[in-house]
Amino acid sequence: MYRKKFIEEYLKNNFTFEEAKSEVDYALDILFHYSYKEYMLGKSLADWQIIKLEKVINERINTLKPIQQIIGQAYFYGRKFFVNEYTLIPRPETELVVKEVLKICEKENGIKKILDIGSGTGCIGITLALENPSLEIISVDICPEALEISKKNALIHNVNNKIKFIKSDIYQNIDSKFDIIVSNPPYIPLKDKPYLQKEVRDWENPQALYTQDEYGIEFYEKILKNAKKHILNDGYVVFEIGMGQAERVSELIKSAGMAVQSIVKDMNSIERVVVGKFIN
Repeated sequence: MYRKKFIEEYLKNNFTFEEAKSEVDYALDILFHYSYKEYMLGKSLADWQIIKLEKVINERINTLKPIQQIIGQAYFYGRKFFVNEYTLIPRPETELVVKEVLKICEKENGIKKILDIGSGTGCIGITLALENPSLEIISVDICPEALEISKKNALIHNVNNKIKFIKSDIYQNIDSKFDIIVSNPPYIPLKDKPYLQKEVRDWENPQALYTQDEYGIEFYEKILKNAKKHILNDGYVVFEIGMGQAERVSELIKSAGMAVQSIVKDMNSIERVVVGKFIN
């Protein structure tokens, strides 16, 4: 009955049924490792668990703070990652970035060194290390609090010895070359802030979201401007991009002396990942 009660609380506060059901089940899973199947089989919760769940859901409804931040964990690539107010909440679209890097590794022999720009939770670099243990990964972020969460997640997933985390403004503290540079940088123009969901606008780290330019491409420009110094001659870039940015980011890739290898759409048919490669 408690599940139905909490779903009804969501519905009273203008959430859709799908949102309500998804978030209640998400909270049960993350907090208590409790599945919908167990609920259907009649497994009960202790009083303290119901009280804790009620507290989380009330905070979610009353503040619109994302439930992942309230609980402090989110799923990415089927694994749990710690999150905080300094990191973006990992999203399914970013899993496409990981998949594209893994495809390159399968296709090309000798891919070893990867630079992950904008570590955040560390979800990209950590997932790559888990899926392909032969990779050598450096992950950089300008935010020390985000790097602490990255390190915590790497430790939890037992890849802390496979990834080096460095505080760096893009290439500032990087002096080597890589087979692949991967990044999910800020790509929302600041002028678009008023149009974002309240959960994103009010609660996610603005440093990880916004750009100062009109089109949201300033970080791609910065990464590609000095890419030649940090990518091997036949190396790649793999970027997550925002809606409507594929053409402009593709032009930046070409201007950097690279060829656009592919543009990948997400489940909503939005162009979400662009892959570039140096052509000798």
